[in-house]
Amino acid sequence: MSMSDSDTSSQGGSEYKTFRQISRDRLLYEMLRSAKTGDSKSSWKVLIMDKVTVKIMSYACKMADITDEGVSLVEDIHKRRQPLPAMDAIYFIQPTKEKYETFT
Repeated sequence: MSMSDSDTSSQGGSEYKTFRQISRDRLLYEMLRSAKTGDSKSSWKVLIMDKVTVKIMSYACKMADITDEGVSLVEDIHKRRQPLPAMDAIYFIQPTKEKYETFT
């Protein structure tokens, strides 16, 4: 079976997607693309992730996919970073009680 056969296949007229493809589509289009608004501070955004979500994003997307959606910088939430007030930020982090209490 070739790689293209395993990625998508047709059976009975319906198309099937792999878990990786579904994850990629949801991350890129539902999370990153939906963050594009007309009142953004900049056309570029910073994506802030933790260790778990970095693994998820790396599994599903290529860096080129992420930059195509307007993300110019990817940062680790646990590392010290400089403020970027001119850029919008997208936080993609694992939901935990500690993080929930931090953001509420």
